[in-house]
Amino acid sequence: RRTGKPLFVSFTGYACTNCHWMKVNMFTRPEIAAQLQNFVLVELYTDGADPASQANQEILEKRFGIIAIPYYALVRPDDTVIATFPGLTRKAAEFEAFLQQGSSQS
Repeated sequence: RRTGKPLFVSFTGYACTNCHWMKVNMFTRPEIAAQLQNFVLVELYTDGADPASQANQEILEKRFGIIAIPYYALVRPDDTVIATFPGLTRKAAEFEAFLQQGSSQS
């Protein structure tokens, strides 16, 4: 809230191959990395056995009605959801369009 920027919430996992693929191959693309600068970035791991992972999984399930990862959400500082993106994509333009929905919110 302090920055006024929306959140980019990445529900991810330690053992999630698709999550790791997105981090290495999508988030590092120049056009995607530039868009991510418009957000406060948050990673919530959901597949660990620790209490934090269990709490994150509960947030994912109760708030978004899904348990599959990766799952991405753009959230305004007032906690309203701007947009969500389920799963992996190999289409940078598709993921960039998702991020642009939140870039105009800052």
